[in-house]
Amino acid sequence: MSSSATATAESSPATALVNGMLDLVPLPQAYVRIRQAVDDPETDLRALAAIVSSDPALAARVLRLVNSAYLGLMTPIDSIDHAVRVLGMRQIHDMALATSAVGSLSRLRGDLFDIFEFWRLSVYCAGSARELGVRCALPTPERLFLCGLLHAVGNLIIAHELPEGFAECRERAHALQRPYFELQREVFGFDYAEVSAELLRRWNLSAGLVLPIMLHTRVIENLAPEDQVDSAVLSIAATTARAASYRSAESEPVPEYDTGALELTGTDADGIEDLMTHVDDAVADSLAALLPDA
Repeated sequence: MSSSATATAESSPATALVNGMLDLVPLPQAYVRIRQAVDDPETDLRALAAIVSSDPALAARVLRLVNSAYLGLMTPIDSIDHAVRVLGMRQIHDMALATSAVGSLSRLRGDLFDIFEFWRLSVYCAGSARELGVRCALPTPERLFLCGLLHAVGNLIIAHELPEGFAECRERAHALQRPYFELQREVFGFDYAEVSAELLRRWNLSAGLVLPIMLHTRVIENLAPEDQVDSAVLSIAATTARAASYRSAESEPVPEYDTGALELTGTDADGIEDLMTHVDDAVADSLAALLPDA
C-alpha cells in the first residue's frame, strides 16, 4: 500500500464505524485456513483440496462458482480435487473468498436494501472489472472480480450502523440525481468506498484488493501513478454496473464516467456498450452461484 493511502486508511473516520460491527461479519474459519494454506509455500494441491472439502457448505459454493459463467469452462468440474488441479491455488482461494464474503455480509439484511439487488449490482461490477482487466491485459483479472464484488459493501455497513444518515443520503442523492458517494462525503465525511476498504483491511486482505476499492470513487488522474490503472478499471466497472441496474427514480443515480479512467484504459462509448453486452450474459448465472437462496 502506498504511504499516502496507508495514512488515509489509518486516519479515516470509517475506521470507528467498521470497528463497531466487525463481530457481525467475520470471515469463516474454513476460509481463514484456506488463506493460510495458500500463503504457505509448503502447501500442495492435495492439502488445499482437503481444507476446502472439510467445509461441505463452502465446498459446494465454490463448485457452483467454478461451474458458473464466471469462468466459462467448457467441461464441468465435479469435485474440489478436480477444481484445484485445473485452476490452481490462487484462483480457488479467490473463489473461496468471494463465497465466504457474500455469505457473511448477507447477514446485514435490512429495510434499506434489497439484498438480491445489492448483490446483483455487485456481481455486475465484478464481471465488468474482470472483463476490463482482461481487455487491458492486466496480470490478475480474477482479483479485479473480487474488487468489483466487494466494492460497495460499505453501503451495507453504513445502512446497518447509521440507518438514518444512510436514508438521508439516499433521499438527497435521488432528489439531486447525484451519486451516493458524493452525498455520503457531505453527510459523514467519508463514503462507502472507504468503509468497504476498511473492512477488507481489517479482514487482513491484500492491498491489491483494498486500494482499488478505497480509491475508485476519487478522481483517477489525482491518484499516485501506481494506483491509477486498477482504480480506473474499478471506477468504470462501478459506473457501468449502476447504469445497467438503473430502472427507475428509486435506483441509485449513475455517476459520470471518470474521463481519466476512460483515457487510461482506452475505453470509449462503443467499448462500454460491448462490455455491457458481454457481462449481461453471465450475471444471472454468477449471482445464482454466489447467492442461491436470495
